[in-house]
Amino acid sequence: EGPKQARYEAAARTDRGVGALGQVVAFDSTRGSTEEELNSLLPPELTVLAAVEVPTAFSPRREALFRHYRYVLPLPEPFDLREARRGARLLETASDFSPFCRPEPGKPSFCKLFLVGVRAEGGILKADFVATHFLHQQVRRMMGALLLLGQGKMELEELWSLTRKGGRMRGEPAPAEGLFLVGVGYRGMTFPPSAGAVERFARELGRRPGWRSLEMLRMLREEFEDINKGKEGNFRIWRGTSQG
Repeated sequence: EGPKQARYEAAARTDRGVGALGQVVAFDSTRGSTEEELNSLLPPELTVLAAVEVPTAFSPRREALFRHYRYVLPLPEPFDLREARRGARLLETASDFSPFCRPEPGKPSFCKLFLVGVRAEGGILKADFVATHFLHQQVRRMMGALLLLGQGKMELEELWSLTRKGGRMRGEPAPAEGLFLVGVGYRGMTFPPSAGAVERFARELGRRPGWRSLEMLRMLREEFEDINKGKEGNFRIWRGTSQG
């Protein structure tokens, strides 16, 4: 059967080059239902970390409470982290994100942005974005604005004007490489990964050169360790907030 016959649906879309650690998909299956069975049918670069049965009417896209994306990029030099954080606070207060997306006819440009967090760790710039949903290229364009701010190529007043008065953000979106879909949250539903699936994915990442694979491996290990310790994990903490 093809995707249409299996009623395949994904919670979030990703541009070419964007990594996905926490994508959620739903489909009808008459074959294996465990992580091991499903992974035996997949190429090494794709891994099912967790598999659960859901109601037939479950929609991973419509029922998602939030999506969490993270940017991981080499820290530019020089870079004003404080100015970038001021920009992040401005973005959190916006509601119309038409200046930061590729227009799609008939689709509204509003969303609820819960969090924009920016930090630097050992020469790496990291930025987290959590929202009910994201518009086409919204995360990449918001990150582009934060990069311009931090490098002194955009004034905070310009970003303020975009968030309050509209217009179009100048410059290019941040590169797709370095952006990761970390997770998707649902009401009363979590997807604890299996140890075997985590090890399969970790082995594949370990074969790939480059800092992007290393960063995905680090996030994978952290998430799995949090679950084993009984913690909520990096993205599930937003489940309660997004219900309010």
